[in-house]
Amino acid sequence: MNQELVRLVDDAAILKEEITTKTERLREINHQLASHAQYKDGAKTGYISGQHFTAKVQLKENTKWDQAALEELRAMIGDEEFFRVFKWTFEPKNAKTLAGALEFGEHKERIAAARTVTDGSPSVTFEKLEAC
Repeated sequence: MNQELVRLVDDAAILKEEITTKTERLREINHQLASHAQYKDGAKTGYISGQHFTAKVQLKENTKWDQAALEELRAMIGDEEFFRVFKWTFEPKNAKTLAGALEFGEHKERIAAARTVTDGSPSVTFEKLEAC
């Protein structure tokens, strides 16, 4: 293997480790800042000042919906009222079922036409080599 590629692998592994460590530390600091920031009247945005900077802290919430419960609600209140608030989300059940439908399914052409596949960022993991 070419020496430049060998060096790039090592540099990337070291950089990835540094980024992971610093990201974890930043997450911890952000939680501490959020717990000490000043929020006005239940606002989700607060501020805290340091010696050289003021931090603007925005509290976030992740929400997941119980799809079965929403389907029951839709059946109970009707489509017109339900779809004023919610929208349909269609996703494959799993990769294996999708692969089978794309290969052998009756509607494989329509399924293929309904999807767009683009390249994502590569995921690279590293393992430290033992000294020989």
